[in-house]
Amino acid sequence: MQQTCKACGQIDKLNFDVPDSVWTAVVPPELQNRVVCLACFDTFARKNNVNYAASLKAVFFAGDAAAFEFQPVSITPLRASGSY
Repeated sequence: MQQTCKACGQIDKLNFDVPDSVWTAVVPPELQNRVVCLACFDTFARKNNVNYAASLKAVFFAGDAAAFEFQPVSITPLRASGSY
């Protein structure tokens, strides 16, 4: 059974890990105990002006035929519109 993002409704194939303090600073309270995809998390982070790049511990892809774990090795925060 595939999880869906409770913010956008899309199937969530990318799981990620950030510290609880970053999660609560980024995700709206009503979604904090729900599934939020990485794309929505990124959108919330930008809206809340939270630079989470250094806090991202791992990203996991859960496909139908295989699963992969990606380890961040470089940090490049975006600086669009004065954010971050």
